[in-house]
Amino acid sequence: MTKKTKHPQAPHDANDAATHTALEKAVRAQYASLPVSERRIADFILEFPGEVAAYTATELAELSNGSKAAVTRLIKRLGFSNYDEARRAARDAQTWGSPLYLMQKSHQPKDFAGRVQFHIDQDVQNITTTLQSLSPDSFRLIVDTICTADRVVCVGWRNSYFLAAYLHWQIVQVRKDVSLLPTAGMTLAEDIAMLGKDDLLICVGMRRRVPQVEKVIAAANKQQAKILYVTDRTAGALSSATWTIPCSVRGSEPFDRYGAVLSLFHLLSVAVVEKMGETGRKHLQSIEHLHDVIDEME
Repeated sequence: MTKKTKHPQAPHDANDAATHTALEKAVRAQYASLPVSERRIADFILEFPGEVAAYTATELAELSNGSKAAVTRLIKRLGFSNYDEARRAARDAQTWGSPLYLMQKSHQPKDFAGRVQFHIDQDVQNITTTLQSLSPDSFRLIVDTICTADRVVCVGWRNSYFLAAYLHWQIVQVRKDVSLLPTAGMTLAEDIAMLGKDDLLICVGMRRRVPQVEKVIAAANKQQAKILYVTDRTAGALSSATWTIPCSVRGSEPFDRYGAVLSLFHLLSVAVVEKMGETGRKHLQSIEHLHDVIDEME
């Protein structure tokens, strides 16, 4: 867990998307004119472009049943000065979080039991890495702030939205004035303008972040609100955030894994419930009573 330390940001906007899928686009643009010897390698790159980041030219030739000379010719034809430049392009795409560039040719056990255990092990590793990196003092301060802030605002976009929503629905059960943004059809400026020094913004920004993440955090900082930024390990901290918690979300598959984020939010929520004590229990009781009155659940 980090506090107010600035690190370089991973790319996240539309221009970055074009830049960091340059390898695949270059292959597609040249594909029709490629000789057979190079097309075999191009087929492999189109199917698993991220493998370029992991292997040498010789290894890529072997994996694609081609030759090192054909790899060298292809890389030059694609507009890269050398193979290392193409590898850097693939690595940039992986860092950016493109699922296509995170796919690997073969990495999982073939039997079902082995695949299940492989799946479990990755989530356990991510949860362990994330939770063991927490600062006890910062964690207590975050819990105290969630409990005592005048308002708590949870915000997220794309995959981060459902994570922000999960945390929102835990906290809202034990305290008042908890909201989730963005809401359908609404802009954010009105809500951010209402934030003040006694409020807390919790921003979830997993990779392939939208540009609004940094802008909303900066705007909330100017409103003097406290800010918890929950992100992945490619992002680093933002100087405008009060606290930053980096979560481990990578596995060996093309899609990121959010088990560690949910586990962190569960840990936070349980601590908030305990801290809220009798006030939280009374709020939860009133909600349960209203469920019965409104007949919302079976």
